[in-house]
Parts: sequence; structure tokens; C-alpha cells
Amino acid sequence: MDQDTLQMMLKEAVTTTVTEVLQTLLDLDRKAFLRQHGGRKNGHYP
Repeated sequence: MDQDTLQMMLKEAVTTTVTEVLQTLLDLDRKAFLRQHGGRKNGHYP
């Protein structure tokens, strides 16, 4: 493989990993917010 291909593969792998981590953190933050501020009206049942 040439260097351009390797750089493209690395960029794609990093982008995928960062996206997955950010989605997980956002989901955890949303769940924590709903635990503190949620209620039946927004679908969260503490």
C-alpha cells in the first residue's frame, strides 16, 4: 500500500472511533440530564 492509502485508512479509522466515542458521551450526558431534570412528560420514568 502506498502512503496516501494508509493515511486515508487511518483518517477513516480515527473518524469512526471519535464519532463512536462522542455518541457514547452524548448519550450518557443525555441520560444523566434526564435523571436530574426528567419527568413523565418527556418519556423518562425515574
